[in-house]
Amino acid sequence: MVLCTVLAACASFDPHGVISRRVGNNPPASGKLDEQTRAEAFDFVWNTINTGYLDPTFKGVDWKAVGERYRPQALGAQDDPAFWKQLDRMTAELHDAHTRVESPQRFEEILRQAGVNLGLLLIELDGALIVERVGSASEAWLAGLRPGAKILRINDESAMDWWQRSLAAAREGSTPWTRQRYANGEFNTGKVGETVAIEFVRPDGTRVNTRIARNKTSGRPSVLALKLSSGLGYLRLSAFDESIRRDTLKALEGLRDTRGIILDLRDNGGGSTFFARAFAEQFVTGKHEIARVTTRSGKPVTLLFGMLDLIKPEFSLEGPAKPLTQPLVILMSQNSASAAELTATALQSVGRAHIIGDRSCGCLLGFLGYAKVPGGGALAFSEIGFEFKDGRRIEGTGLTPDETVRPGLADLASGRDPQFEAAVDWLSKQDSEPNPPAVVQSE
Repeated sequence: MVLCTVLAACASFDPHGVISRRVGNNPPASGKLDEQTRAEAFDFVWNTINTGYLDPTFKGVDWKAVGERYRPQALGAQDDPAFWKQLDRMTAELHDAHTRVESPQRFEEILRQAGVNLGLLLIELDGALIVERVGSASEAWLAGLRPGAKILRINDESAMDWWQRSLAAAREGSTPWTRQRYANGEFNTGKVGETVAIEFVRPDGTRVNTRIARNKTSGRPSVLALKLSSGLGYLRLSAFDESIRRDTLKALEGLRDTRGIILDLRDNGGGSTFFARAFAEQFVTGKHEIARVTTRSGKPVTLLFGMLDLIKPEFSLEGPAKPLTQPLVILMSQNSASAAELTATALQSVGRAHIIGDRSCGCLLGFLGYAKVPGGGALAFSEIGFEFKDGRRIEGTGLTPDETVRPGLADLASGRDPQFEAAVDWLSKQDSEPNPPAVVQSE
């Protein structure tokens, strides 16, 4: 441990602080921040972004003025949760979903791949607040809430008034529509056992008053692979997390003999760029340069005195000896972000995938791991950018699908998935033959 700390302190060994950022800065023994620790935490966040953020112009934001404005607000926050929220609000001034501050409690949940949730995802549709999804392992589901239900009131407030207020209060992100994601996050998270009163109308017209509680949930990534009766393959990936890379590649290989594949990346929040590249490469033949990777210094990210390249200047795909060649559809949503956007954009740009769904998050930058903030919090800040060879910009705009298909209220209420149906329809019109068997190479 001592040797690791010494090496991490060496700028030549670890010029981007990939190792050193993970060392120290644990929560205080008392569990409460004193004035000095608050000041140290604030200065750490502001200075780290000031010297390490990808864009030295901070997207045109006056970062110095932002710090001067937020410093008294943060240091004078009424309690520690409010302090960490002020730090996050400061980073949100950069309009960047990857740049954020997590409180000690939230950072611990991230490390444990766990959280607290109501199990509801809400959207505004046809001038009303509608349930888009319900977690089956939630009290919301047991209370009868289903997709397509219309929310009338939340805690004795008109649902639409509450929604507009929540959107206005939500932090900034890479695109305007990310505010919906953050508003849902604020609504769902909190302390275990906290309850929310909800009045809603079921699709059949039944009016219901209920109260549901926040409960612990698992955020562990998952992969689902199915061979459909139609001869198509279906693969749903919740995240590009390294813990499921092997299982995902194995599942993908199991779909080799299908006549087409539907890759469902809806609500996939991203993850490892290395995993995304390895996955996308399974679908291409030969080598393709996709994007130029940008850093603040203009140099690649290295370790070991420059002997080990972590991030190279080019993001390219190089197909295996026996790639998957059948037609491919990728399903995307507004919550498809980061590595999911990179995968879909890369495969679309080489003509290898047909994209169906909604415009993606527009959240395609990268960071090299959380930096531990004094007081136990954690900072993520964008350090990697992607300039695509075809000139497209995904960060701040999103990936535009080849076919824009959005579920309507009637679709949600009936359980219909028009995006999946469009994928099946498109694949049914393609000529394809199953691939010959191949062996997935071990990592």
